[in-house]
Order: sequence, then C-alpha cells, then structure tokens
Amino acid sequence: MTASFDEFMRQNAMAGSEKADGYSPDVFTRLTAQEKDIVFSILEKELPWSAQWIFLVDAERAAAILKAKEQALRGDPYEDVYMIQQNLVTHTGDLLYQKHMIEDYPNYIEKKRPLVVDAVHRTPTNEDTISFFKQIILVEVNFNAVARASRHLLDSLGLSRNTDTDQKNYDQLISNLTSDDSQLKQQALLQIGTVA
Repeated sequence: MTASFDEFMRQNAMAGSEKADGYSPDVFTRLTAQEKDIVFSILEKELPWSAQWIFLVDAERAAAILKAKEQALRGDPYEDVYMIQQNLVTHTGDLLYQKHMIEDYPNYIEKKRPLVVDAVHRTPTNEDTISFFKQIILVEVNFNAVARASRHLLDSLGLSRNTDTDQKNYDQLISNLTSDDSQLKQQALLQIGTVA
C-alpha cells in the first residue's frame, strides 16, 4: 500500500473534531487504482458527509452516485442532503441541485436550516440565491438562519466593509435585517437596492 493510502486510513480513523475537519486533499493524489476503489467504497459509506472528498477519487463515478443518493434522500428532514446538492453544484456546475437545495429548505428540521443557508451561499450567486436569502430574512423564525441569510445577502451584493463607516453601515443593516420588526427589514432591503 502507498503512503497516501496509509495516510487516508489514518485520517479516516480519527474521531471527533479531527474527523470533522475532513481529509487532506493530498491523501488522494498518489493512490493506485486498487486503493482508489477501496477509498471510494469507504467514502461512499460515509455519504453525505464525504461528498466533497469522494469527487477527488473519481469525479465521474461520484457524480452518478451522488445524483442517485440525492434523489433517494430528498425530503427527509433529518438527512444532510444539502451537502450532496452543494457538492453536485460545485463539481458538476449543474444549478438544478441549487434549486433543489432552495426548494427543500422548508422541509428541514430547525437545527439544519442555518446549515442549508450556508450551503446555498457556497454555490454561485444568482437571482435564485438572492431571492432565497431575502425570503429567509422576511419569513423565517429561526434566528440563526435569518442572521446567516442576512450576512450572505449583503456579501452576495458586494457590500463594502473596508472603512469604519462601511462597517458601521453593514452592522446596522445586519441589525435591521435580523430584527423582529418587519418594517425595519423592508427598509433595509430597500436601502441595499433590493425589494422583497
């Protein structure tokens, strides 16, 4: 076995926060064909958490497996399908999976919703993502999801934070967007040039 394979197995055996950090991309670089099959099989069993890593072993095979897995798991409020969808967008460029992520958002349990908002932000910015963030800001009751959507909206729109004045303006907008006052939210959206 190669040193890359041994290092992959070492990292795979980690637990807790070390395991959560994922793999070093270099462990996938010098694997033999046989080792790639073994690694792919291990990562496939760890889906959806291994979605970003499985593409480094065999992108074509990973895309096919993730598409099937995404279809099978969609709608389950406890699954982390957004991880699969985000990686399908990242590695295939297919924005259908971004649309699926946005469509599936209301189905998720509360604690997963902020993670879905972050995953949407890690896909390309477009009208759909901007509309999604605005919708979360206006109707979501999960404060963490609203706060993340607010930051992601301002960042997606390229709001500057380079000067003290810019930062103060940014902070005020975040405060207004995360407020319980829907009128303040609407005013903030008008101020940044986007309407609900």
